[in-house]
Amino acid sequence: MDEASVNAAHLFRRAGFGALHEEVEHFKHWPWDDLVDLVLDTGRAPAPPPFPDLSDGRSYYGRWVDMVHYWLDLARRPVDQAPVVEKMVLFWHGLLCSGLDKLHNHRILMDQNHLFRTLGMGSYHTLLHNVSVGPAMIRYLDNDRNVAGNPNENFARELMELFVTGVGHYSEEDVRESARAWTGHGVDDDDNYRFDGGAHDWNTKTFLGQTGNLDGPDIINILLGQRRQAHARFLCQRLWSFFAYPVGLDDQVVTDIMPAYSASLNITQALRALFVHPQFRSERARTGLVRSPVEYVVAAMRHTSTDCSVTHPEWFLAGMGQRPFFPPNVSGWRQNEFWISAAAGWSKIHLASHLRWLAYNRDDIADANEVVDWTPVTFRYTPEQSVDKAIWNFKLGAVSPTSRQKLIDYVRAERSSDHRWAERSGLLMLTLLLPELQMA
Repeated sequence: MDEASVNAAHLFRRAGFGALHEEVEHFKHWPWDDLVDLVLDTGRAPAPPPFPDLSDGRSYYGRWVDMVHYWLDLARRPVDQAPVVEKMVLFWHGLLCSGLDKLHNHRILMDQNHLFRTLGMGSYHTLLHNVSVGPAMIRYLDNDRNVAGNPNENFARELMELFVTGVGHYSEEDVRESARAWTGHGVDDDDNYRFDGGAHDWNTKTFLGQTGNLDGPDIINILLGQRRQAHARFLCQRLWSFFAYPVGLDDQVVTDIMPAYSASLNITQALRALFVHPQFRSERARTGLVRSPVEYVVAAMRHTSTDCSVTHPEWFLAGMGQRPFFPPNVSGWRQNEFWISAAAGWSKIHLASHLRWLAYNRDDIADANEVVDWTPVTFRYTPEQSVDKAIWNFKLGAVSPTSRQKLIDYVRAERSSDHRWAERSGLLMLTLLLPELQMA
């Protein structure tokens, strides 16, 4: 691909879940700043549909499946309809973690998912306040057990360690005082947020040197005020590592994008600084991330014009290592090597095979439908041309000579056999399994 195509496809993969051939061709010549503004324009995002039925009368598994379908179908939208909103939902789901395995309440976890959708591109200050008093977070980190005289420190500790600054910017005494401030912030019998004044510690507390009758939300305000720069470095490092390539806290690119974020704690401004940074378009960034299973499945559905109702991502995601709404622990999923395993490979093969037969039975390859202009008798393209068009349609850029040759050998073998009917769908399956498609 030409450089404009490579850069546009890279942005659409990172700020969403992958671009189709015609999308890249349409937008690739836009000035880079305008292209960044396009992907960050949340006004283009369609209004989400009503939630699925999550009532207790339905099966536990069925409710979870509907939650997964709801979310991933939203993520499938075109590149000019702000799929970055759903990409940020995925980011927050791995940072501000809550899991169904502990909550056993589909509704409150879906409410949190929607909170990420509605507030996840704006002020982190606002988002964190809302998540902290959300029933999913309260129950997941045991703040429903945090009462005066017997404080539970779980949420108070993770608020600082995992959500705001990382370790080293607070003391154990700050953890204890924060826990006291958060007493009484719990849930009622129906898992709705409730502040219980009788369970709250109304005595004076001292947190990060500030003394007063502090309440839980005061802790967030003090943290984001007194530890603003530490927080900005912490979150910008997480954002760069998620959207570009893994870095440490002191990496220069983190320092570069911090000012845009720390000025207002606005996530969209941080992302704009990230996407316009020269290093974002570097070779290191283009090859720096392995697609997570959610990213891979959504990209596969996009490229085959299938949705969750026929793809059934719930059949494959757990085997790949990422089951939505079930993070492994409060620190979320790791990156890159975490997604590479024999089990994940087999699950991707099963998904690609499933999509292959969907495409064959539908008699098209959707957005790869020009891979081979197929009829039962004649073929328009040579094996080399067919493979190159497949690579082009999936916007993979340059693939290794070995990968390309393997695909050519497959096409030649199919054309010399009695299985010509399988060439188109088989080429789709193998393209989905190329190493290059595993990269975000």
